[in-house]
Formats: sequence, C-alpha cells, structure tokens
Amino acid sequence: MNRSEAITQLTVEAIRQAASEAYQQFGKHDLFAFGLCTHDDVDSVYHVYATRDWVNERKDDYPEIGLISVEWTQASDDAPFLSLSEAMREWASADEAAADAGYDDDRAVRFRALVEAMKICRDEGLFDPATLLTVGSTDPDELMVTLACEASKLLNSAENAEAYCQMMA
Repeated sequence: MNRSEAITQLTVEAIRQAASEAYQQFGKHDLFAFGLCTHDDVDSVYHVYATRDWVNERKDDYPEIGLISVEWTQASDDAPFLSLSEAMREWASADEAAADAGYDDDRAVRFRALVEAMKICRDEGLFDPATLLTVGSTDPDELMVTLACEASKLLNSAENAEAYCQMMA
C-alpha cells in the first residue's frame, strides 16, 4: 500500500467514526453537511459538520452558512483525525525532502487522497444523498479553491456542487 492509499484508508476510518458519532447524537438525515478541512500545505486534517437545525437557526442572518465548512462548529471526537494529521505531516515532510518535488503537485496528491476517502464513504452510503460533503482549505489559495470545487462536483449532487462552487468563486 503506498502512502496515498494508506492516508485514504486512515481518512475513511476517521470519517466513519465521526459520522457514526454524529448519527448517534442527531440521526443520519439530520446531517446537513460534513466537511474535511485542511490548510493550503495539506499537512493536517480535521472534520466538522452542520446539522439541519444548526443551519436553519443561522441562515436568515448568514444565508451561505451551510456551504462554509470553516464556519461550522459541530464535530465528533477528533482523536482519529489527530493521528491522521500526524501521518499527513509525515507525508508532507517527505514530499518537501524529495529533490524533484513540486509543491503544487504534492499538495494536490495529498488533497486528492482526502477526496478519495470522502468518495468511498459517499459511495458506500455512509451519508444521506442530500448531505453536502466538502474537502477544502481553511484559507484557500487559487489551487485549493479549484481542488475544492472539483471535489464538490465529485462528491455531491449537481445542485449542491453548483451552490458550493458559486460560493467559492
């Protein structure tokens, strides 16, 4: 198993645990959105989510709140994401040490490993089809905006992906 596959598998396991905890507390159909957040270096990851009630309570004052993962405040136990982040830091450090490493290419590969994990979870039915799934940077540069929008199109309904990409533009 290469590093990308290993990170994808760790991410799948962390997502499953976080979603399971959220569902125990709120129910599967009450989850409005679930996101993986990273930084532009893609050297760590954490998760957040927003329930339908949480979004509904805030959308009159902040109509895009359901699309902006860095604004969501709900989360499950972060222990699996702490160990995942450690593995991400090791991978990023190894990429930095490679003589022919390209910064953008390396972080895009790491980002796509996170997206692949979300896709696996979506495809296995872990999330309700209406739940918005996001993978994005907390303060995205141009490449991260592009990657986040590509991810949204892969992970969501056309309607959710369009709304998300419009918000990111």
